[in-house]
Amino acid sequence: MNGRIVVSYEGWNKHLDLIRSCSTIGAAKIVYQRSSKTYYLMVSIEIELPDIEPTTITRIAGVDVGMRYLAVETDLNNKSAFYSGKASRHRANQYQKARRTLQRKDTRSAKRRLIALSGRERRFIADVNHQISKEIAKPVSLIGLEDLTGIRERTKSKSGKKASKKQRKANRNSARWSFAELHGYIHYKANLTGSLATKVPAHYTSQSCPKCGHTSKANRPNKGLMFRCECCGNELHADLVGARNIAMRTLLVRQDWTSTGSLSVSPDVSRDETKADILQRFSELRWSVDTSPHHSGTPLGDG
Repeated sequence: MNGRIVVSYEGWNKHLDLIRSCSTIGAAKIVYQRSSKTYYLMVSIEIELPDIEPTTITRIAGVDVGMRYLAVETDLNNKSAFYSGKASRHRANQYQKARRTLQRKDTRSAKRRLIALSGRERRFIADVNHQISKEIAKPVSLIGLEDLTGIRERTKSKSGKKASKKQRKANRNSARWSFAELHGYIHYKANLTGSLATKVPAHYTSQSCPKCGHTSKANRPNKGLMFRCECCGNELHADLVGARNIAMRTLLVRQDWTSTGSLSVSPDVSRDETKADILQRFSELRWSVDTSPHHSGTPLGDG
């Protein structure tokens, strides 16, 4: 109340250097964390990055997202990483039980606890997404992500009284996790490492065989975790199959980028003819390296 106070600021040297050298600084705010009794200064800045040319890209990768594994990443060198969602599902179920208990109480203190619980859950999801995206956003890479626009309308799942207890639980977990947030983190972290992330159509990525190109719902018996091609007999983890198909589609995007000079962030597949042409090109892709995956990276929890 006695006027402006000048205090010293301590932070990560990399962030301090960015603040000193950046010409455009946006909004700033001070955040107080009660648990550690610490004030944090949050500063937004704009960073100018050089344009990336297709010739500078040395690595092509594909990322498939889901609930059992929040993300499965693979590149054309057959190096794969699985980021487990087991611990995240367990924490999400704990939040759900606590929320149900507080809602039944319906008192003023319970409502305050619900608000605090909601914020804690959002921060937990954001933290896990930050960890995964940091591992995926490797330097000089073109990272393929599924275009999840309209995914809820395209995928049919039982709900309500028709769904089993297990299915309702899976629907709840899937609806709560923010895959769009994960994609957004991968996008901006990739830019900071000299890489790019691009969207590719998600149609049939889990039903198409990367070895022979055969596409059928029967390739996923009972929609399980094992992919078994009914044409060539290729067997592989279903999420890894999805990641490989995304990686091959990303390679096709890079080829078009090299020939046309422009990178389409999200191919327009709204027209039926255009969609059919794109899917026909995808069906001609083949995974040519050894189909036994080499796992790399550190999974976040147990699978």
